[in-house]
Amino acid sequence: MGSDARIYVFDYERYRAEVVPGVLSLLRGGDVPPWLAGLPGSEWTDIWAPMAGRMRSRPVDLAAYCLWLGEDLAYLGNQLVMRPEGARQWLRCPSTTCPERSRCSFHAGAEQENVEELSFLYAAWVTLRCLGEGQFVGRSARPSAYDPLLEHLGVPGNDPIRLYLNALDVRGGVLGYEFENTGGTYGWLNPAETADLAARLDKLDLPRYERTFAAASAAFGAFHSGPSSELDWPALTLSFVRTVATIAATTGQGVLWGGDLYPESWRELLNL
Repeated sequence: MGSDARIYVFDYERYRAEVVPGVLSLLRGGDVPPWLAGLPGSEWTDIWAPMAGRMRSRPVDLAAYCLWLGEDLAYLGNQLVMRPEGARQWLRCPSTTCPERSRCSFHAGAEQENVEELSFLYAAWVTLRCLGEGQFVGRSARPSAYDPLLEHLGVPGNDPIRLYLNALDVRGGVLGYEFENTGGTYGWLNPAETADLAARLDKLDLPRYERTFAAASAAFGAFHSGPSSELDWPALTLSFVRTVATIAATTGQGVLWGGDLYPESWRELLNL
């Protein structure tokens, strides 16, 4: 078990314009987008059409009723439940008043046969259409792991940096979760949040180098070839978050934290 965690440049506007309405349409009974029907992944390619058929038999209108997910399908809570081995548990909506609770796959009392397939489809859609270049930040790493470092750096508990890192940890906690591992889309920031995070991280005592992916990769290599301390690795990877957020902000994009998302490999397989 485990995944390679990376922070990516994230095309938030395309996400809002394409992925969000596409998912909502699918939940209302629409079809899987034709260009995704041939997505590599053996058994996955043959089950999305039947999944869409099941959804047509009990369509759900998240946009009209859901108070658990935001307009961009972000989980609105502030924490996830973790298994003892560190994997995320799937979140289930606790509402007792939502009129869609008997049909919605995300509700605790509903049938949940579509959730795993939908989560994989969502991760594929985000990966292929919305992710740019990414930087490795650790094996099965989560943004919450920076809490001790932030304490060491004197960052207050109510500082926006902590809120942004928490968003990168939990916003994808419903649709972005992939079953029985630590992969999937953990969370994201929109362009304004990304620019603010980059500016705030720039004020912290973190490793300094040119704000490029090449320089971050060189810093990663130097870390593994030289002496290090317990604080060095968290500080280095938080500097990677700063670097990617800075790069994204220059083009008006957001950032996304995910595990085992490989956009270039998938695009090559699909000839996209």
